[in-house]
Amino acid sequence: MPAKCGTLCGNKNVSSHPINQSLLSQVKHFFSELFHTSDWPARWYCGNWDQFHGWLYILSDAAIWLAYFAIPILLFRIISKRKDIPFPKILWLFIAFILLCGSTHLLDAIIFWWPAYRLSALIRFMTAIVSLFTVYALYRLLPMIYHLRTLDQLEAEIIERKKAEEELRLQQVSIKATEELMAKKDEFMSIASHELKTPITTVKASLQVLEKMVSQNDDLKGIAPFVQRSSKQVNKLTNLIDELLDVTRIQAGRLELKRSEFNLMELVTECVEQCRLADGKHSIGIRGDESLLLFADHDRIEQVLSNFLTNAFKYSPEGSAVEVHIERLDDSRVSLSVTDEGIGIPEANIGHVFDRFFRVEKTSQNYSGMGLGLYISSQIIQGHHGEIGVRNNPLKGVTFWFAI
Repeated sequence: MPAKCGTLCGNKNVSSHPINQSLLSQVKHFFSELFHTSDWPARWYCGNWDQFHGWLYILSDAAIWLAYFAIPILLFRIISKRKDIPFPKILWLFIAFILLCGSTHLLDAIIFWWPAYRLSALIRFMTAIVSLFTVYALYRLLPMIYHLRTLDQLEAEIIERKKAEEELRLQQVSIKATEELMAKKDEFMSIASHELKTPITTVKASLQVLEKMVSQNDDLKGIAPFVQRSSKQVNKLTNLIDELLDVTRIQAGRLELKRSEFNLMELVTECVEQCRLADGKHSIGIRGDESLLLFADHDRIEQVLSNFLTNAFKYSPEGSAVEVHIERLDDSRVSLSVTDEGIGIPEANIGHVFDRFFRVEKTSQNYSGMGLGLYISSQIIQGHHGEIGVRNNPLKGVTFWFAI
């Protein structure tokens, strides 16, 4: 059995012991004597160690050291294999911390034969420093760790992403199919409108000749109302064909604008008079600056105004008022608006009124039209680099406007 510690555990010469020196001297003495072990006996010879107790201590420390050295090796392999692992810096701190902890246990076992207490103290100090840094780094990472997604969450996210990708793919297929159908429709409209233009022009010319004959022959007065109704319907058909031709030009990027300077009030007055004669059921008011000049395509601006007025007449009751207002805006642009007292537009649909072929469902069965007029108007205004819009009035009706 190892003996108890002898004189080495007793008191030293007090005058020469480092404890009486300054702190700096003690530090120098510590590092200069870092591997010097003569100041202490080996642990086997200090205390009453029996074989079982001593080897239990040694083997336990050795086993802990082996585990503490195996863990960093495994962590290093994980970091090397998985470059995408989150928070790699904290893993390096854990590696250093575990290695140092294992070193303290290894030295505890070695001290039974080699009393390197100074080296043991230094390694323990290093372990303490690295431990504090590890605790601080881990504390800083806690909010991010709390937000890490679980495996179930990741799987759910992958399923949702695949579902979204599939929906997007189907949507793209649908969009492509819609574009192909629209292209075929545009091609059909282009061919049909051009083919219809010639016979309609012939019919219109024939009706004009017939109207002249009726006006000159009293025997034909009985058919005059039929000729007038036929002329009116032919004019409607001509307008529809013109709209189809305009759409095909727009889709082909061939909508030409012939700009010139003109008096806007004169254009408005002339257009309103023509629409009043054709309608005769609404009162139309005009207000605004009579001297405003506009540099734009005269005929196309008249087409937009005529479309605004036609919609105002169509969707407002007989005898109601329609007002046209022109003004110069603060940014020097010219604004024109048409306000009616009609049925208004549902807020859910107001953003689509300028779409091609768009018509409000609840009105499409009661009012004729193809849903092209406002689309063409918007393209004309965009061609002038202007703005076009619509808003519901506070009480009733809507206001269509554009600014150039």
